Amino acid sequence: MASLDEKWEAVDKFKSVVVDRERDVFRVTEELYDLHSNREQLRGVTSSCNYRLTIPFAPHLFGSGKTTFARTYLELVQRFGETFLSTFASDPLRRAFLENLKRASLFYVDLRGLEPTVPIERNLEWAVYYLLFGSCCTSVGQESVDADVVFKECRTCPCILVRELRSILGIPSDQFLLLAIDEVGVFDTKGTFFELEKNDKGVVRPYNDFFVLRIMCLLVSRVILHFISLSPLDASSIVEFLEKSLLKTPTQVPVCNVLCSSSFSVNELADSLLECTGGVPGLLTRAVNMLLNYIIARNQPFISKEECLTCMNDYDFRRICAEPFVERILILDEDRRSVFDLLLMMALYRIPSKVDDRLTSESFLYDAVTEMGLYRYPIDENTFQVLIPKVFVVIFKNDPSISSLEKILLGSLDVEPVDCFFYSKCRVFEGIVALRLVLMLSSKNRNELRELLCQLSPIWKQMKLPMSAISPIHYIKSVVSSRETRSESNKSRRTFASTEWNKIIRETLYLETVYIPLDATSHSPDIIFKLQSPVEPKVLTVGVACKGRWKSEGIGWSDIIDEAKKFLDPVYDQVLSSAMDSHHCMLIIVSTKLSLNVSNELGNQSRCYSSGMFIGNDSFKVPDNCELVILCERDVQMLIDDEILNGLERAFGVSHNPTFWDFGLDLLDRIRNSFLSWQ
Repeated sequence: MASLDEKWEAVDKFKSVVVDRERDVFRVTEELYDLHSNREQLRGVTSSCNYRLTIPFAPHLFGSGKTTFARTYLELVQRFGETFLSTFASDPLRRAFLENLKRASLFYVDLRGLEPTVPIERNLEWAVYYLLFGSCCTSVGQESVDADVVFKECRTCPCILVRELRSILGIPSDQFLLLAIDEVGVFDTKGTFFELEKNDKGVVRPYNDFFVLRIMCLLVSRVILHFISLSPLDASSIVEFLEKSLLKTPTQVPVCNVLCSSSFSVNELADSLLECTGGVPGLLTRAVNMLLNYIIARNQPFISKEECLTCMNDYDFRRICAEPFVERILILDEDRRSVFDLLLMMALYRIPSKVDDRLTSESFLYDAVTEMGLYRYPIDENTFQVLIPKVFVVIFKNDPSISSLEKILLGSLDVEPVDCFFYSKCRVFEGIVALRLVLMLSSKNRNELRELLCQLSPIWKQMKLPMSAISPIHYIKSVVSSRETRSESNKSRRTFASTEWNKIIRETLYLETVYIPLDATSHSPDIIFKLQSPVEPKVLTVGVACKGRWKSEGIGWSDIIDEAKKFLDPVYDQVLSSAMDSHHCMLIIVSTKLSLNVSNELGNQSRCYSSGMFIGNDSFKVPDNCELVILCERDVQMLIDDEILNGLERAFGVSHNPTFWDFGLDLLDRIRNSFLSWQ
């Protein structure tokens, strides 16, 4: 039998193609045009401070496609010249530039070949010059130039360098020469060879020395660096990638034909790969190679999406696939890792950020993501979203330095569907409450809310909390198929069909996991989880209805009864009525604003209504083996406080999709600290 490592080999089996780079080609071409049209400023001819030198590819984003894009850029310009780039060439100057660019030559240099030179005065600058000369000679089959010759020729006039490169490569002076310098991050490991700038913690900043300035700083020598993040691939682009990439065999069969059977479409394969890799090109290519090695060895394609996902969810598959890409974050010191949980929250809650958003007066969020080697999904030129591929999660979770909060956030990212999450203040509110509930259920420390529920409900007390293990927030993917949205004025609320709740309770919900329904609909409570007593045969299914203060008059008895009817009644009819007496159901109303009538009847106290009790002028009777708990506004503060709610209202008042700036670091820190307080 083959070993696990042999089962999941990443041997290169196919020749990949470059897809979905239209937007990136357009952006880089624009920046190169700006460089060309503003070259007088670079030479110091003018005093303008508007010039920006653009580094097209953000550092440390391993596998994002930087090298492949750089090597194929001119080919992509030819491919898109008459289509996607036609709008770029809408005026004569740009059109002339594009025509010249189509005739350009590309010289690629890998800085991993950089070696120190002597004497010391030559240092980094001369070492780079020598590498450029050597690489240039090697590319045309010439012997490398002696270092003393390079030093002698370039010491008085560095501009001779470009002239010599053109001469060796045979490129005339009126033809563009694009110089692609790769692996600048090598100075992280070769910093001791040269006198490179370090911060107060002794960390090398390679780009500072190599480009003579710092990201987002004031101008130095009239130049500002501006990084571009290459976009991850979406599902349709992955389909194109799978259809056009061919096996490295004489028959050159498309990759999708090898991996897919007649019952498993290329679209399903693309969805599976997107879910696993986040569309990051390097991860995608490695995952496809691993799947190909597996399928070719067993000589049978995948027959279903479930079978394919089972393979990609295998621990060893994820470990081997992710290892080359996560080395950086695993070796970061404690200070540089201090915002990891914040970045996980931003990834989970889908909070975008701007390039210039600051963590402190001296540090940028953009740089923190870069330092950790995490990915960014560009929303526009200056806005991005943190992207953490699912394939990374297993390695991060096994890191002994990961906190319990980070494990919950990672677990939630691991099971969360790719294209859904908090698009409204209601969803963020529910997400915060759900995560707090996970911590409340699992914390071994004294917990006032847990003690309150034990006082209110004998059934709850019999569950013998805390839970034995911390669980992630999970999503009920099979519960809701429609995309209807919730509305306070919508009274035509439906519940599930006659057999659906039975399926949900018996099959979808399992012990010690907290769920949020996939769609924000009126079909179910906002949060659902199930508890089982370790000492008694008691099972408690809990639904939580989160009612914000978005309704000015607060929620009344009609709202509470509506929530109870759509959960307690069908769960009793479809599940409890035919189950053993040991199975119970509870609905908890978490409202940040109760109506005056409800508050008066409760006496401003939380209350539990047990089986057989009536509420709302006897208009609803709690079914057998069921309980309805209404938390008063004071006790709701244990789950989410007023300052967080005020912050959510403020952020979503600015935008329907608020950014890091709209939320504010203080609010995000407060949310994070509310989680940490129950760890």
